[in-house]
Amino acid sequence: MNKIKLACYLSVCAASSQVMAQSSVTLYGLIDTSVRYTTSNPTTSGSHSKISLGEGAFNGPRWGLTGTEDLGGGNSAIFRLESGFNIVSGKIDQQGQLFGRQAYVGLSNTTFGTLKFGRQYGALYSFVASVDPISAGNYSEDAWETGLTGVRYDNTVDYTKNFGPFSLEAQYSSGNQSGSTSIGRTMQVAGAYDNGTLRLGAAAQQSKDVAGRSLTMFSLGTKYSVQKLTAYAYYINSLKDPGFTIGAAGTSDPLANTSLLSNANTVFGPNTQTSERRDSFLAGALAYQFTPALRVLATYMYDHVSNVSPGATGSVQTAYAMAIYNLSVRTDVYAEVDRSHLSGASLTDPNSPLASFGGPANRWGASIGMRHRF
Repeated sequence: MNKIKLACYLSVCAASSQVMAQSSVTLYGLIDTSVRYTTSNPTTSGSHSKISLGEGAFNGPRWGLTGTEDLGGGNSAIFRLESGFNIVSGKIDQQGQLFGRQAYVGLSNTTFGTLKFGRQYGALYSFVASVDPISAGNYSEDAWETGLTGVRYDNTVDYTKNFGPFSLEAQYSSGNQSGSTSIGRTMQVAGAYDNGTLRLGAAAQQSKDVAGRSLTMFSLGTKYSVQKLTAYAYYINSLKDPGFTIGAAGTSDPLANTSLLSNANTVFGPNTQTSERRDSFLAGALAYQFTPALRVLATYMYDHVSNVSPGATGSVQTAYAMAIYNLSVRTDVYAEVDRSHLSGASLTDPNSPLASFGGPANRWGASIGMRHRF
């Protein structure tokens, strides 16, 4: 009897070891926080300077679980659940969605690519982040292009495949609305060539709001490295139909929870936009790796806006510089300085990707921060 029990025990242990060898679940996270000084913050008593403790320049704090199970034959089941939080208060970020950063499950095949289902980063946003020196950043001043591209999309089916140095990503995000498959729908595609030294690619996107009005957008971008120097450049062209509207954050309304900006209101009030809005955005940057631990970079971003309100143009500009020092593989500290400028109709634009400064045309900012990964 004891021999039988021992044999059964060893069989169970062997089976468990085999399952453990074929499956993995990882707990991970990141905390990025900084002390930041900014001028020209609008208040009820005018525009004022502010010193604040909050999220850092690079990333929103998050924790998550990711896992994979080997199904054999080159197939794997995958998942990711990622939750954002406010580092100062500890509250859930991303509109109060528990896993508002990412939540998906999928299948991956070494030959045919990867298919994922759930809340995911937009393909165009991901492409832009891949050719940006800080992967699109986290302050409003170093990441305001995300108001043009959106960031994450609910109800998304995502397909990715690599063909040697070439990559392809295609997405369909359903609006999940009765009566029409186009209400709240977003379609995206991105492709790139990357040989380790040069990355070059393009992406396109179309979104439909609750009334079938369109956002149409495309992007071109590149990144090129020569020894310790890396150059970055990308362009975004965004066209929004007059009246284009985003659903309220935290709801299941069409295009809610995407971080996109609407085109319905103007300085003259709600629903006064009768013209198609065009944002022509261009960014360029240089980064230099002085030592294995020290990296410095400088970036310039410019957006020329046609029809901020009917017949009125404006522009948004930001220049920023950073120095990042790695204390270890997982921890770095940094210093940052930036200057932003609004001109023309963008001074009072309620749909500006950088928002309003409350009257002044310029805003200065500076920060020191720390980032840790686990």
